[in-house]
Amino acid sequence: MNVGVIGLGMMGSPIATRLALKGHKIIAFNRDRSKAEKLVATTATTKKLKIADQPKEVGDSSDIAIICVKDYQALANVSFATGGLIETTNRDLVVVQCSTISPEESTKLADLYSNRQIRMLSVPILGGTTAIEKGEITLIGAGPKKAYEMAEPILRDLSAQIFYLGSDYRTASALKLAFNIHIALLALALAEGLVFARGTGVDTATYIKVLNSTYFKTGISERKGPRIVKGDYNASFYLMNMVKDLDLALRTAYTSGLTLPTTASAEAVYRASEAFGLSSMDYTSVASYLLKINGFNTFRPDSEQK
Repeated sequence: MNVGVIGLGMMGSPIATRLALKGHKIIAFNRDRSKAEKLVATTATTKKLKIADQPKEVGDSSDIAIICVKDYQALANVSFATGGLIETTNRDLVVVQCSTISPEESTKLADLYSNRQIRMLSVPILGGTTAIEKGEITLIGAGPKKAYEMAEPILRDLSAQIFYLGSDYRTASALKLAFNIHIALLALALAEGLVFARGTGVDTATYIKVLNSTYFKTGISERKGPRIVKGDYNASFYLMNMVKDLDLALRTAYTSGLTLPTTASAEAVYRASEAFGLSSMDYTSVASYLLKINGFNTFRPDSEQK
């Protein structure tokens, strides 16, 4: 199929590369064209990747157009600005919106596309860059059933599992935010356990080893725990994006009449970590913030004294 990919950041680039490796022809757009040129220059599937000058060109040349950008404002820019995707004359196009936005924003975006007779799916991604490269992500989709059926072969080339939730766009966005609440709290629990171990003289590598031998281990403790101990916060998901998603979750909770006190507390800690200069680090760098406000520089056992 001809697949458009709009947004070639941390998630969009591996999406484009994997689909090209699966044999699809890719036309890609990124507001910073240098990222698109770098992708074409470094991928082993150069002949299957072309660069568009405007999102509209992506729509004109694609069966499916996947958008993966930071937030709703970025979505609005690539969708509705001059030369935006909504200006395409391709009425058979299906737009697959993968960005994390609020349920209300998802419905608003879909309605604006529908007004131009363009079908949209809300398809948030559960998983990081490595999982995309391996085809191990989970996708959650919502929107018109016929549009989903058209996009499904592409989605299956990207993922290990897909859950179609029905026609209500809000459900996919709400589930994604619930998922990110879970991740944020797990990472924070891991971080505080490590800080407690460090401050009470327990070897933190041993703490991780013991934790991961028990029923209480998680994917985060297994994959991220050893990296945290080493101070490795190479990003698979930026801390600033976790702050954004927790803010969206709390706003959605408020409008839904819900109280989430633990999420609110977690958001305050992540926001403080962002102010500490960790925005572009992995979300697990919240552990670095907690470590340093407790008077330590490293999780490694050494002669450092609090």
